Amino acid sequence: MDQEGEPCQQKIPSGVVAVEGGVVMGLILGLLVLWLVLVVVGFAVKTLLWLAIVGLVLFVLTGVFGAVRGRGALR
Repeated sequence: MDQEGEPCQQKIPSGVVAVEGGVVMGLILGLLVLWLVLVVVGFAVKTLLWLAIVGLVLFVLTGVFGAVRGRGALR
């Protein structure tokens, strides 16, 4: 609260996506999107199948990390 007893509002810099859970959750969601794009590109281009596998592994790892971190924030 500020000096007048009004609740303070946090200013968010432009270009930052505000999601519940903060900047870290936004980063995790961004990484999930990036990994999903890598999976699609890897499966679309057969010679880049390794890219799909790497993207899929990173997608799963990021999702698990986000779930564990999100579960810890609820406590």
